[in-house]
Amino acid sequence: MVDSMPLDIHIREIRQKQGYTIAELASKVGISTPHMSEVERGKKNLNNHLLQRISAALRVSPSALIATDNDAAIDNLIATTRGLSPDEVARVAAFASALLESQEATPRKG
Repeated sequence: MVDSMPLDIHIREIRQKQGYTIAELASKVGISTPHMSEVERGKKNLNNHLLQRISAALRVSPSALIATDNDAAIDNLIATTRGLSPDEVARVAAFASALLESQEATPRKG
């Protein structure tokens, strides 16, 4: 089982950069201003449907709105694999899959 990762919500930062008020974005998305405020602060759950609506209103990809603690490590991995051949990239992906499978098969202590 994969542990859930905390999300870092970037809705407020993107909204402010684009010059929208919270009320304007809430109106574009079709939810109340208080609901939008709670979503931005991580107090309300952000489901896929709402994530899609917010990303469309802000004209960004859904992934631009959220980040995980692993984003820096993933960015480093991507940068590292840029110079590899397609076969080498496939080997890295296979290794990562095997590593994940071995972690899921190993009971965790604690």
